[in-house]
Amino acid sequence: MNNESIRAAIRFAGLVLPLMWTSGSVAAQMQATARASSYGVSVSTATVNQKSPAAVLPAGEMMATDQASDVTVDGLVSVQDAFAIVNGDLTDGSGAVSSATLGAVNVLNGLITADGVVAMASSTVGTSDAEGSSLANLVVNGVSVDDPAPNTRLDLPGVGYVVLNEQVPTSGGITVNMIHVVLQQPVLGVLGGVTGYQTTGDIIVGSASSSVN
Repeated sequence: MNNESIRAAIRFAGLVLPLMWTSGSVAAQMQATARASSYGVSVSTATVNQKSPAAVLPAGEMMATDQASDVTVDGLVSVQDAFAIVNGDLTDGSGAVSSATLGAVNVLNGLITADGVVAMASSTVGTSDAEGSSLANLVVNGVSVDDPAPNTRLDLPGVGYVVLNEQVPTSGGITVNMIHVVLQQPVLGVLGGVTGYQTTGDIIVGSASSSVN
């Protein structure tokens, strides 16, 4: 999937999908609140705390967007052409959709690369899904990974691990993280052996969340 195709897909999702939401019961709609948020890149370590671009559905608004032509955190991640879009149905709160789309992605100096990333989260009253999410030409530690199943975990020796197409149920919704790297360092025992691992940070590329409750 090239960058123009990714942009076209995400614009369709952001502008057209809200018109296609189907309603639940009248009582549920009247009580529902739609929430949506998305971002391109998030880095959290002891020395870095950065999230960009990011969009959150404001109260009383139907749409919010943000974009960045380039996001770079030295030695950790770089991405190009990042967009974040969120939509909500204000008439009855019965639907929410969020998306993050990125072009070229490079994580940890080439340990993980992709030509395109799309994260999609859609919610209506009583149901949520990640349909439309995708990873184009993904390579992890030199190995091509095609269409990873939800919550696919791969070890990254000396670094930690990565969860691909991470899908986390939330109250009334879902959070989708297309590339979630967990940075870890070994914990040594008194005799020098490894007794466990300590998480030292996270890198997330392509995140979308939506909920209706």
